[in-house]
Amino acid sequence: MKKILPLLFAFAIVLLNSCSKTGSSPGGSGGNNGGNNGGGNTNGITVTSVTPDRPYPDDQITITGTGFKADATKDTVEFGRLISGKFGAWHDGLDSQWASRCTVVSATATQLVVRAVNTFQLDYNSFASGPSSIAVMQVRTGGKKAVTPVVPFKRLLLLSSITNPELFNDAIGRPNDSLVIGGKGFAKSGVSVSIDGTPLTDFKIDSTPEYGQITLRLPSTFFGGANDESLMADKSMTLTNPDGKSVQKTFHFLLSPQMQVYGMQAESSSYSLSGLNGSGGVVKVFVSGRALKDDAVVKLGGVNIQSQAGLQVTGFPNSTVITFSAGSLALGTLQVSIWRGNTLYGACTFKVNQ
Repeated sequence: MKKILPLLFAFAIVLLNSCSKTGSSPGGSGGNNGGNNGGGNTNGITVTSVTPDRPYPDDQITITGTGFKADATKDTVEFGRLISGKFGAWHDGLDSQWASRCTVVSATATQLVVRAVNTFQLDYNSFASGPSSIAVMQVRTGGKKAVTPVVPFKRLLLLSSITNPELFNDAIGRPNDSLVIGGKGFAKSGVSVSIDGTPLTDFKIDSTPEYGQITLRLPSTFFGGANDESLMADKSMTLTNPDGKSVQKTFHFLLSPQMQVYGMQAESSSYSLSGLNGSGGVVKVFVSGRALKDDAVVKLGGVNIQSQAGLQVTGFPNSTVITFSAGSLALGTLQVSIWRGNTLYGACTFKVNQ
């Protein structure tokens, strides 16, 4: 009995020492479920910085720290938010629902370069609670976890659509028409927009956190001087924010403006042929419309005269003046008309007396 008691006492001391070591957290109590707010050391991983300072959701992001695996397949990074100081993911635990999961582009022991898989979900979830980003990133490797500080994301920059209010709001741009560019993430000033490298000017920007809109009138000669109104081509639009972030998207554009004649009127309702000859005067016909074209034909007709000539315009003007000298006229009621092919665009009449 005397030998048994010393043995039991020694066993109790060993057991107490073992419990004491197990109950302490190596490296402090930083939260072994990725709950260290600010990227401290958790189970041997540290996060010291995230760059760029204010990334867009579709930017490549560099996480600098220690304890990462140099094999990118062994590192897992995902976006989420802090809940009571703990990391909370934006999914229900299934890989197919991990919209916040990142692709690890490259990895070293001290640096991970990542890109979001679903930038739309990242943009939505980051700003779900207010105007400021609430996103953090959790890094997991070899059973260890660490959480970054809150990442102040910018809103996703996106080109989504074009509409043409003068063409039944179709998604087809056309010179000399209004053009509405839709998207999101546009800065309120300092934005540049181009089509196939040619800058757009004189536009208005309306931008909210949820939607952006740019409105302008596309110049009539933006795609050159083509007259064929059926010509269409796909054109690449580029939008760049003042910080240099750019997005591109291809849209459909008609290449020539649509010609219209709204009105034609002679300067006077009647003229004296002898008076015009004596004074060297001319008959003026004022034409108003849109995108008048040099392939249009001007016809002058009456009982004693039938003649035609090209419409003398350049650069698709919206108005012009047609002149007739006394020698080109005849007595009677004369009609001036403008045609393109077999299509009549406009006409007016005046009288010529002796």
